[in-house]
Amino acid sequence: MKHFIALVLVISISVLAACVASAAEPPTAAALPAGCTNVSAAFIGTICAPPTPGRHPAILLLGGSEGGNSTMPKIAPLFAARGYVAVTVAYFGLPGLPKYLVNVPVEIVGRALRAVAARRDVNPAEIGIFGGSKGGEFALLAASTYPQIKAVVADVPSPVAFMGLGANDTPSGCSWSYRGKALPCVPVSKNASAAIVAQFEHGGPIKLRALYDLSLDADPAQVRAAFFPLQRIRGPVLCLAGSDDEMWNSPRQCAMAMSYLKAHHHPYADRRIVYVRAGHTFLWAMHGAKSAITSYPMGGGARMDFGGTALGDAIASREAWSTIWAFLARALPQATR
Repeated sequence: MKHFIALVLVISISVLAACVASAAEPPTAAALPAGCTNVSAAFIGTICAPPTPGRHPAILLLGGSEGGNSTMPKIAPLFAARGYVAVTVAYFGLPGLPKYLVNVPVEIVGRALRAVAARRDVNPAEIGIFGGSKGGEFALLAASTYPQIKAVVADVPSPVAFMGLGANDTPSGCSWSYRGKALPCVPVSKNASAAIVAQFEHGGPIKLRALYDLSLDADPAQVRAAFFPLQRIRGPVLCLAGSDDEMWNSPRQCAMAMSYLKAHHHPYADRRIVYVRAGHTFLWAMHGAKSAITSYPMGGGARMDFGGTALGDAIASREAWSTIWAFLARALPQATR
């Protein structure tokens, strides 16, 4: 049973990473848009700068469970065109980074922050962060750690650390670390494992939402220990979710984040938006319903269900991007409009 659920987890994460990366189709180094360059010194990623002179706000971009630099370079030029120095940050799975999504140091973002703040075209007082899925989880952690971050866009995120994924395709330890010490996380519960195995036994579709919900319900003390200190974030948080997210329960997790921030008297205009008929990957349906990915074949007749409908994802994507631009315009107002 333990080996089976491990296999389910790694297949699901790999499938999600592959399909989102395929949808994004990031440019190669030889085909980077004007104003974009790859970097590999202080951190690994891609920087896209606005064409206008002077200092600009900056936005760090964290991809999902693929961990590398395969999705965010696609959208970095969109931010640059609106006046932001857009900086993608890879955090595992590439040379010089942790091999697996286990004990990934939050200092990876810290190094990127320092390098970006030192750029002559960046206003160091206006740096935000954007992350999707597992990258949304990482973005909330990073913003809770580094007060230089003044705005957070968290797309289908988690405000608590979940289990890591290590060697031999098995859940292993926890996802994040700080100052050489692993940060507490919510592990996979026995009930959650059994629920996913039952989905396989009944022919699917595979919906991992039950795994994360049941794991969150298993031990409140573990959830409290794994909760990020969001009250330390020095700016507003925009938390986006899809009502039909079947990868994990992003509406619930955004609600957890907002409740925590309110309980801790976070003095910023935080906002939670749940888009109806939208699934886990809705934000990437930016080219209409034809670009939506609501499920993906896993082999053997099984399918991974990300939730939502093609039309629902497309409508949500259009609305969400408008909301993101308006949110950032208020939080980091110096960008060119």
